[in-house]
Amino acid sequence: MAELRCRLVKLLVVMYDVPEKPSRLKVSAWRKLKKLGAIYPKLSICVLPDTPAVREKLEEVLGELRGVSAAFALKAEPLGERDSAAALGVLRAAKEREYREIAEECREFLEEIEANIRGGNVSQEEAEELSEAFDSLKEWYERVRGTDWLGVEAGKEVEELMKKCEKALEEFVSLAL
Repeated sequence: MAELRCRLVKLLVVMYDVPEKPSRLKVSAWRKLKKLGAIYPKLSICVLPDTPAVREKLEEVLGELRGVSAAFALKAEPLGERDSAAALGVLRAAKEREYREIAEECREFLEEIEANIRGGNVSQEEAEELSEAFDSLKEWYERVRGTDWLGVEAGKEVEELMKKCEKALEEFVSLAL
């Protein structure tokens, strides 16, 4: 095999997810890709937007990782519209899951406030506990929203739920004081 002498080697990164059953689908894909020269390194993989801010922070992370293991970043772009749509679909679904988890926590938060009011458990201590819980929920939401570079639709629903949570908390605190 020819020795690679270029500074930047062009690579294709293929990501796929096939059902466990029937296993022949996974095995077939593996065999076909291996025949093309694919390697399956034991590395974690993630996808990030290619922006100056992300690249700057990424360099810090890669620097830490390179001190203890193999770490590298590849610039990737879809081979065509179909790949672009598939990649965006996977990325949107992942962000949707994150938002759904937050939405579920918001609903539980609202239920807890209602249960405390119904049960007469309206105290300053409970208000402080709920306030801390809301602060954590808000921090989580802000972190997810800050990394939502696709503008996922579920983000709007969670934004509304967060407003409801904040309003319910304010009402609860006014009752407790």
